[in-house]
Amino acid sequence: MASKLPMEVISYIMRFLSVSDRKEACLVNKLWYEASLAPVLQRDMVITFFTSSTEERGLSGLSRRKSPNLVLSQIDASMNPSSIILKSCEHLCENLTSLSLKGVDITESSFVSFASHCFSLVSLDLSSCNCLFMSGKILERESDIVALKKALKNVKELNLASIRFLSDATFNRITSVCPKVQKLSLASAIITFNSNAYYPQGTEILASKSVFSFRNILQFLRDNSSQITSLNFSRTALINHSLIEIFKVEGLQLEEMILVGCKDISTKGVMAMCDLQKSVQSLDLSCCADITDAAVCAIQENLSQLVRLKLTKCRQITDTSVSRLHLLPSLTNLDLSECYQLLPKAFNPGLCTSSRAQLTHLNLNCCTSMDNDVVLGLCKSLPALQHLDLGSCFAITDISVQAIAKNLKYLRYLRLAWCKEVTDLGLLGVIRDDNTVNHSQHGENGKCRCTRKHNINTMFRAQYIGQVGQKLTVEELESLKKNNKNIYSLNNISGLTTLDLSSCSKLTDISIINAIRFKELKSLHLSMIHSLTDESLKSIAKNNPSLEELALAQCYNVTDKGVEAVTENMTRLTSLNVSSCDKLTDHSLELLRVNCDRLKTLDVSLCGGMSLEGVERLEAHAKHLKSVQKRLVGGAL
Repeated sequence: MASKLPMEVISYIMRFLSVSDRKEACLVNKLWYEASLAPVLQRDMVITFFTSSTEERGLSGLSRRKSPNLVLSQIDASMNPSSIILKSCEHLCENLTSLSLKGVDITESSFVSFASHCFSLVSLDLSSCNCLFMSGKILERESDIVALKKALKNVKELNLASIRFLSDATFNRITSVCPKVQKLSLASAIITFNSNAYYPQGTEILASKSVFSFRNILQFLRDNSSQITSLNFSRTALINHSLIEIFKVEGLQLEEMILVGCKDISTKGVMAMCDLQKSVQSLDLSCCADITDAAVCAIQENLSQLVRLKLTKCRQITDTSVSRLHLLPSLTNLDLSECYQLLPKAFNPGLCTSSRAQLTHLNLNCCTSMDNDVVLGLCKSLPALQHLDLGSCFAITDISVQAIAKNLKYLRYLRLAWCKEVTDLGLLGVIRDDNTVNHSQHGENGKCRCTRKHNINTMFRAQYIGQVGQKLTVEELESLKKNNKNIYSLNNISGLTTLDLSSCSKLTDISIINAIRFKELKSLHLSMIHSLTDESLKSIAKNNPSLEELALAQCYNVTDKGVEAVTENMTRLTSLNVSSCDKLTDHSLELLRVNCDRLKTLDVSLCGGMSLEGVERLEAHAKHLKSVQKRLVGGAL
């Protein structure tokens, strides 16, 4: 019946499928493949050329695709990149809007030949293209500049991050052929801020060919202030004075500012931004160690249009900042991971007092003081949450897991790694009356064993690899289900695509078999769950048809039989981590070679039962593998 449907109808239906589902659907028959090539379905498709995929027969079939996104990776000068790039351009340049040459060893002539055909390009990524800028001769010829000005006139996003040989001269040339740039990334660039040594004050000197100066960047911003909306100076030596100079540029109205790892930026620079750039909608201050509550309060009072705020590892932030988050009504993404001073009491006025339907992404990873009361409040006030990270929140128990399963029905990403108090009952949605929090494994007062407050005599006790806690039987589970009227198992979140339960050591087969059943789940992390056995893997392989990534590191009871179930049923598997699974042998490697023709990354490190010869044999036959981690396989050094 489906084969008789018009191609337009099939294309329309495919619009509601994810990229991986469309890839499967296009293999049904020729009609469905033709339908999958519709331009509207290619917008979120990315074609990536690796070393092994740049063959003539692989390029010939691209002429019918209308994919607007192209990534070239792992290509160096020894592979004659000129011919590879020109061939890909021949088939794709007409519809290409996004191009990434990150880290590609490409010459100036090859780049000019390729880019001069990309008339629809909007985004250009040249990050880490050191070979392209090493000689300093890129775009020296006037003919090259004229050709690229015509082709790259619509480029709005330019990424020049991590280029060691960038200079004022090469920067000016590359920006001159992209006259409409709105988003500029100079992350990890080597910028000279003391320009007087190269440009004496009051003198006019041609752009330097040896240094990349802040003075030159500032002049570029002044010349293009009316169109620049996003700047990325992450991991540079930017200081407060220079940052303020940027914000004072006349006509500059920034919407996004990224300052990840700018260690010299402090509260003074952020407060200046709040006074001069009130149109900022996205701000990333991750790893800026000198940011304090005063800076966050200034953000909350002045940046009323802020949509995304990332404060990862801003460890001077306290409850004062969190309690005033209600002053940012438009916030959709909030990242407070690894801010250790945050206490539960601050979240009630900040996020839990009223419904915030617009907040969809929340990261509280390593906020170790979080407890059940906070999670219950968040679940009620954030009904539209799609991304939730509660990793290493040690006090979270089954009560929180059940609240998440009951209230956050739109959740797509859930991380509960290292939440060691989560048990089978939480995943299954049933709560015992005597289910009390037990932090005995974390030491005194629920503190983690790795803190200074723990008794030194027990801090370094031997790791327990056996089963943790009492195993729940099937009979006990059925009895508990009868006594619980409202059961909200984890699989109540039907749209979940990523689940991380790493090191939730109290979980056993009973919850994994009965709770982990998701039609759309693509990534599953179960590392360091020592009670997990082959029975869990058989159930996972059978009940999660969309799974692409599986992590089972340090699952000591997994054997070849479990891997056999995975390889025979998970046809979409692209990434597998079985490091430190000592019961696996070379038979598992053979199963991967025979059954997993889409596997791209594999980690078999520290697998004592495997041999180095077996791994090398797999690498030799499985050309689709891009990365294999094999350190200390079989105990070999």
